[in-house]
Amino acid sequence: MSDKPNNSASTRPVARTSVAIHASIQDISVDLTWVDMLKGIAIVGVFLDNWTGHMRFATSPALLYHLAVIVSAAVGPFVQVFFILSGFGLTVGYLNRDRANWSWKEWAWRRITKIVVPYEIVVVFSFLLGVLGSHLYTSVNVQFSWASLLAYITFSRNFYAQSWMWNPPLWFMPVIIGLYISFPVLIKILERWGAGVLLLISGLVTYGTLIIAVLVGAPKTHSADVFTFWMVQFALGIVLARIRETAPQKLRHLIGLRPFFLGIGLLLCSWVLRTYVPLGKVFNDSVTSVGMFLALLNLVWTARAKVPVMGKMLNHLSYRSYYMYLIHCPIMMFLIGPPLRVPTNPIVVIALGVVYLVVIFLLCGFISRPIEKLSSWAYRKYAGFEARKD
Repeated sequence: MSDKPNNSASTRPVARTSVAIHASIQDISVDLTWVDMLKGIAIVGVFLDNWTGHMRFATSPALLYHLAVIVSAAVGPFVQVFFILSGFGLTVGYLNRDRANWSWKEWAWRRITKIVVPYEIVVVFSFLLGVLGSHLYTSVNVQFSWASLLAYITFSRNFYAQSWMWNPPLWFMPVIIGLYISFPVLIKILERWGAGVLLLISGLVTYGTLIIAVLVGAPKTHSADVFTFWMVQFALGIVLARIRETAPQKLRHLIGLRPFFLGIGLLLCSWVLRTYVPLGKVFNDSVTSVGMFLALLNLVWTARAKVPVMGKMLNHLSYRSYYMYLIHCPIMMFLIGPPLRVPTNPIVVIALGVVYLVVIFLLCGFISRPIEKLSSWAYRKYAGFEARKD
């Protein structure tokens, strides 16, 4: 099957079999490599966003400085793609489940062993690195706090501002855990009332809680987010997975120049909201998420066809993206970043960021193995216990 179907009128046959038509319009739903590629490019964006945000650009030459600032701002929203992909991935797994042996308890335990166990290990690692960095560098100004450690371990970090400095990107974790907990409820709404009602309810929850947050004066930063702020994006991923099951040919409408430029247009609308509309930056995330998803999806879909090696690289990155996301920031902030945090040529800063990404990728190849063995052991222990009970 071709990655890029030929739509030329001069080469397209007048008559085609229904099987051929079905195959040509179903490719994006059958071949899900784009999911891993999106994860790969999203983690690149997260890296560059945090790296360029922590380092310092030299302001001369001015052109390079402004270009680097634009790159830094552009990659910041890449992380939002993960909310849509998470809803999509969970739902694909749920829809393909073994209905005879399905158990929400087992599903939850699988998520705990796969996601929570590595997270807790990295939290302890982050705090140890922070303490070490505070002794190595005068510029690392963190003091150990049991309250901060407890906030991370219990996923209440976003409610305790004093803890944010230990690993800033981990604001994402309490949010995604909350969405995972809400998944069984959201999937039941989908099954009982359909995609439209699910999107309506999730939209009301998202914007309703955002309005409440504004009224009570909650901090206008992602570090203070709660999971309901992102429910509509998560629900959109759920709906896309349902469409894949019921009408897979419709997913092909996500590919092409029109959806790509729609994504770019939505990103521009989001920028206008943030820049010119009062409180626009509070309510623009759903616009940003959809725009980024459409734009990046079409970029990776084209890259897979035009530059196959890039597709393979992004797939490899996706396999370790979770571990890379967890550990990259404390190592940067507390260990290798402080001596490098001086005004530096913007091109050099970005090049060093790419080198750092490769280093963390290789490091995760080593640390992921023992952690995954521990997670698998914990999962099997529960499965064996349940089998004995039966």
